[in-house]
Amino acid sequence: MDTLIGVTGAIFILFGFYRTSIGQWTGKSFWYEMDNLVGAILLTIYAVNHRTYINVVLNVIWAVVALRGITSYKQRVRKK
Repeated sequence: MDTLIGVTGAIFILFGFYRTSIGQWTGKSFWYEMDNLVGAILLTIYAVNHRTYINVVLNVIWAVVALRGITSYKQRVRKK
């Protein structure tokens, strides 16, 4: 089960990167940030379960950046 959580988290982050790379989304897209947030949360769970704490730090920071992106997105939508 742990491996499935880790692989799923990595897939979310890679899909977000892929869709942005092909121009389907922008780096300011809500869905891009959601992919990053969900991926980071899943990878954090995986890292905690495997006691790889340096990865926990990295993924928590990744999640915080994604949350900040979602907040910025909501502010941009409100201004329109």
